[in-house]
Amino acid sequence: MGKNRSGAVRTIGCAGLLVALLSVAGCLPVPEPMEFHVRIDPSRGHVPYEALVICTPRIGTYTYRLPDGSTVTSAESELRVVIDALTWEVAVTWTDGDDVLVDTAAAQGTNATPRILRPRIGGSPDIWYLEPRERTLIDFAHYEASLSGPETGIVYDGTWRAVEIRLECPLKTVCSDIVGDSVFYPPYQTGVVHASVGGRLYENACIVYPTYTGEIAPNGRPYAPAPEDGYTYEPYRVRTLYHAVMFPGQTGRIHVTVLDDWGRQTRASFEIPVGVLGFSSSYSGPIDYTDAVLYVAELGSGVYHLSTCPLVCSIRAANRVYFAERRNAEESGRTPCDACL
Repeated sequence: MGKNRSGAVRTIGCAGLLVALLSVAGCLPVPEPMEFHVRIDPSRGHVPYEALVICTPRIGTYTYRLPDGSTVTSAESELRVVIDALTWEVAVTWTDGDDVLVDTAAAQGTNATPRILRPRIGGSPDIWYLEPRERTLIDFAHYEASLSGPETGIVYDGTWRAVEIRLECPLKTVCSDIVGDSVFYPPYQTGVVHASVGGRLYENACIVYPTYTGEIAPNGRPYAPAPEDGYTYEPYRVRTLYHAVMFPGQTGRIHVTVLDDWGRQTRASFEIPVGVLGFSSSYSGPIDYTDAVLYVAELGSGVYHLSTCPLVCSIRAANRVYFAERRNAEESGRTPCDACL
């Protein structure tokens, strides 16, 4: 009995000691996590602008990793920088040799995008209409307002360039999709939007022949209705999709896409009246636009269709290839569709 009692006492004593130790441990304070924050002041502004990267002050070393991949190591919790991008981010690592803390901060440029005003037509500030099939300059260069007309073109405090100008006349359609007018940038240079008129070169401009759409030549550019530097001109073959087609007056739309020095694309469009396209009474066989028929193929396909064929509507508008005559389609190596020709 004595031996058993002594063992029980020892067991109880050990359990009590364990409970006491656990109680003491539970009362010890838990260390709070070390805070570390980074911010940029000011975090918004017109790029480029000076700013300050501000970190939580601590004794140790700061390593600032900048957007260009370079690093700055310093014992200072602040670093003066130049915000030189519309989206700018810095990552900061702090260490005292034992602990390591990391945080990031971002700044945002507030630079406005280009303001796109309507273009000049034919070099005149007071013209705002298009004459069908007449060689016409559409110019998006900036011109101040004057007694002759309003301010026109692109207004921007940096550098910019037009990357595309388009003209659409809504009565030219296939499967309810507008068949856009052909646009020319003579003298042609890959990726350059400019136009030559009267020996003068206009940057950020183009040439159109309103309501004219030409077939695509083997060089990938539209056939021109008159000589244009860098484009194919075939006066003895019909390359005009709407040859001998009459159009009433309509409201066209000029579209432009502008690329600025920050890589942003800005788009705008403008409605503009387009005059009547008719033919003299002596012309034999004028066609009303509602009766116009084209020949249509799909990119990469060896078959061509009439534009009235239901199969044409299953071809994405961007993938359609148009021909003015059957012989032109067949000379491209295509054969007629059995269902519609």
